[in-house]
Amino acid sequence: MSNDKKDAKIHILETSIMLFSTHGYKETSIREISREAGVNVSMISYYFGGKDGILRNIVKNVTEGFTSLLNEFDLTDIGATMIALKRFLDYLENNRPQIKILFFEMGKGYDYLIPVKEKIVELQGKLGKLVLENNKSGNSMELARKLKIVTDIILGIIFSDYILDFSSFNDSITKEDKNFRQEERIQILINILKQLSGFNTGKLTFEPIF
Repeated sequence: MSNDKKDAKIHILETSIMLFSTHGYKETSIREISREAGVNVSMISYYFGGKDGILRNIVKNVTEGFTSLLNEFDLTDIGATMIALKRFLDYLENNRPQIKILFFEMGKGYDYLIPVKEKIVELQGKLGKLVLENNKSGNSMELARKLKIVTDIILGIIFSDYILDFSSFNDSITKEDKNFRQEERIQILINILKQLSGFNTGKLTFEPIF
């Protein structure tokens, strides 16, 4: 593919992401994408086959991003895992519009969103193993139940900002302050996981939470 064609395809994709994340996938028409991107409808069909193909492309890119980052989790080295987690959270922030689109469309039954769901379940499993890393009491039924609740809460912390898109509430603050708040949010989440995993104390305890 020539650079001009590649640039045109990227431009259409970026325009679509902006429109989908602002107005919704269903509410955005091909003609709106065409008008906003400054291309004709046939060019969109040529590159993506239609609006559905654009969403599939977004899903594919995010799934590949999730896969690459989840492969960096090394549960034998909690320090490395914390670094991988920070990279994962940075990836979410750097791809905020795409993540917002996927969560908005997630419950609508598109089969090609299944890989994204599977990667989120994989992330939950890795977080669960991280919490249990230094646990010596065995994975009892009670512990497993509490672990599921804890990892649900952690996933909520990770993804809530993208599901509810609180970024619009921050329009009045500076970019530097936004970056500081994001870093602070990441650090708080990592501190929670360090406490749960026993990384700081050498043992696991749910007492501070339950």
